[in-house]
Amino acid sequence: PLDSSLVGQLMIAKYAFLTTSRGLEIIVLLSFIFGKITTAWLIWDMIAYLLVNIVFYKLLLKIFHSSKTAFIGALFFATNYSLLIFGLTYFMDVGGWLFYCLSIYFLYLYIESNTKRDLYLASLSISVGSLMKENAPFAYIPLFIIILYENRYSLLNFIKKITPPSIVALTPMFLQHLTIYFFYDFSYWQFFQMNRSTYLYSSRMIEYIKNFGSLLNIFAPIAIAGLFVLLKSWENKLYEEFGMNTKKLVFIASVLASSIPAVMWPGITQRVLFMVVPGLIILSGFLIKRYEKYWYIFIIPVVLYTLSSFFMNSILNFVNLPF
Repeated sequence: PLDSSLVGQLMIAKYAFLTTSRGLEIIVLLSFIFGKITTAWLIWDMIAYLLVNIVFYKLLLKIFHSSKTAFIGALFFATNYSLLIFGLTYFMDVGGWLFYCLSIYFLYLYIESNTKRDLYLASLSISVGSLMKENAPFAYIPLFIIILYENRYSLLNFIKKITPPSIVALTPMFLQHLTIYFFYDFSYWQFFQMNRSTYLYSSRMIEYIKNFGSLLNIFAPIAIAGLFVLLKSWENKLYEEFGMNTKKLVFIASVLASSIPAVMWPGITQRVLFMVVPGLIILSGFLIKRYEKYWYIFIIPVVLYTLSSFFMNSILNFVNLPF
């Protein structure tokens, strides 16, 4: 029989082929150019990091029609602890985050344009992203919800409208999972079960507090204030002040909802919980937009937030000391 540690390593290897095959291929391809896998990996991480921040900035610009709001929101995004520490290290997550953000960006373009091209670009982003990291397909939740909202009065129309983009978005992932199961007798369910038995906490609530605290820290009050501005403006100012209609609000709610699978994951880590960050930054945009003429004031929390990200590992080492 195989040693238990070797069994775990084999499962991780199968998991990598199952969920990150395209990302691994990119790194191997870059290694032919730059010589080392480690160098190629860091270069890919830097490219993906740059691209995901550009895409998210453009998304905020589209939503709020304000370069100042988009700039401040993008700074909070770019300097987030998880994106900095895990996005620019030897992890594959940043590739999934990139295609997740690409998908919700194209979905928002679809909301504004109502053109099939943007809808299928959103689907294609999920399709490619699903082979980069399993967090990218979370973008299917907003796509599903938006099409459901559009066809809420007709189940038949909803089925007709959701089927083609679903085929585009989900077929590569389905084929990948089927292939890995057929040739290697391995499924994502096995990996999920392994995580359930690995991550055991005396208190999941305490773990959530520690992880969300380190992930969001001083940004959390800004996101909450953004939600407060949104709710207070609901009746008569949402369209006049923010250009918001019901469909755009459904989009924002759906982006927030797309983080639910991450929150429910057995292992409570900032790297997984990062999926809550895009939606919360969009929420914070309502506060930033309202006070955008004082945009420079937001630089102070951005600087503190950035510093906390760089020193967070030391802070966490202290917090996790046994007392």
